[in-house]
Amino acid sequence: MNKVNVVIEIPKDSKIKYEYDRRTKQIVVDRILYGSSSYPLNYGFIREALDWDGDELDALIISDQTFIPGCVVPTRIIGAMEMIDGGETDTKLITVIDCDPRYKHINKLEDLSKHTLLEIRDFFENYKNLQDKTVEIKGYNSIEWAMQEYNECVELMNKYKDLPKADFVKKMMIEHPEKYK
Repeated sequence: MNKVNVVIEIPKDSKIKYEYDRRTKQIVVDRILYGSSSYPLNYGFIREALDWDGDELDALIISDQTFIPGCVVPTRIIGAMEMIDGGETDTKLITVIDCDPRYKHINKLEDLSKHTLLEIRDFFENYKNLQDKTVEIKGYNSIEWAMQEYNECVELMNKYKDLPKADFVKKMMIEHPEKYK
């Protein structure tokens, strides 16, 4: 089953980088993007899944609407973008809104326009340039790959949810060096 609820952190077209703090259970302002770009899609996280960077697993939502931070959006996973950010695996699941009939025909990445995928990639390749930080986009992956990553991240959350982020990343770098650069 590829349906997941995504908690919105950042509304589409925002330049504000919000970040969920698992310890306080609040969404806080992390920074304002340094450049002229804004998020091309609604951006959020999957509460039950812990990614290798120590944060909840990220998800982008294909939809027309702009959602407010903190709301929960029902989605379908259609693929993923594999990314390395600051030397850590930082997967972005690509999802589509599941409660809007206009999007029932989108079930895999190939159902999106090539330009949409190029826009997503371009944003993440460049949004940290003025911070002198680099991001490596490894590419897009299938639903099967995305579901495997999601399930792996659910296992990580079940096992390590109480471990502080820095301790988790340090432990994972030793146990799973292939996930870090």
